[in-house]
Amino acid sequence: MSIIERVAELLTPSGRPDREHAAPREESDFPAVDVVERAVGESAKRIEPSEPRGVAPPSDTGRPLPQFRSRAAVPPAVTTPVLRIDPERLRQEGLILPEDKRTPTAEAFRRVKRRILLNLEHPKPDTHPNLVMVTSSVPGEGKSFCAINLALSIAAEMDHTVLLVDGDVARPSLPKMLGIEVDKGLMDVLLDRQVHLSDVLFRTDIGKLMLLPAGTADPHATEVLSSGAMRGLLKELSEQDPNRVIVFDSPPIMAASEASVLAGQMGQVVVVVEAGKTTEMALKAALGRIESSNIVGLLLNKGERGGLLDGYGEYGYDAT
Repeated sequence: MSIIERVAELLTPSGRPDREHAAPREESDFPAVDVVERAVGESAKRIEPSEPRGVAPPSDTGRPLPQFRSRAAVPPAVTTPVLRIDPERLRQEGLILPEDKRTPTAEAFRRVKRRILLNLEHPKPDTHPNLVMVTSSVPGEGKSFCAINLALSIAAEMDHTVLLVDGDVARPSLPKMLGIEVDKGLMDVLLDRQVHLSDVLFRTDIGKLMLLPAGTADPHATEVLSSGAMRGLLKELSEQDPNRVIVFDSPPIMAASEASVLAGQMGQVVVVVEAGKTTEMALKAALGRIESSNIVGLLLNKGERGGLLDGYGEYGYDAT
């Protein structure tokens, strides 16, 4: 039985996982993808903003692309003031806290992060295994919920720190979910010579967690994220601290071209699948758009019971 057939069986109503348990599947069941986990909690269904955010593409399609800045002269990062994250807000969103006691959600993400951290010890040649992307096939599957929880779980580690990057530059949702207000971020560093990494790399009051927001939306986000400036930034982030894991909340693969661009630059990719909602066709198409060699697992997230997702949904910039 193929990986797609096996996952499709999990996604059908008759194959839905027990909602009270989050036991991982055996790796031998999935020869193409090593890990399948279940993220528990109904809060996952709230992770996608109801309306897309950003700016409209220019009507003049002949407008030249922005000139990307060189990373060579960027000074070492010195972080901005500490962001205060309300623990009650995290709990309301169904998110975990590093100091929380054992819960089904916390245990599920402990198993996910163990595979991620194990791959840091045995990296593939010419890769940056501490660059970890969390994505999904289509909008609404819980990828932001899973990205934040993975980062929060890593923040509890003794030997690692974590940087959470909002790579969903068209529809950033991390500030809303974390209850913080930020302005500039990743896109501003790449496009504005006056903005340095140290200006937008935020510490938080969760000791080992740092945040890099998405920044100002740009209609040429795909080209920006595939630029030499982005490659230089990723190299800088990856090599600055080998004990730091950089977790990217990526756009859904089938909804935004930025996801495929990011996936090609990551060392590890986790694909979130919503039980009972994601179609086999969508999952198969999504996996076909990214490099299979750096996919470390499918994370089965529990959605509401109901019909299967029809189509890929709308995703992108506002029309106004």
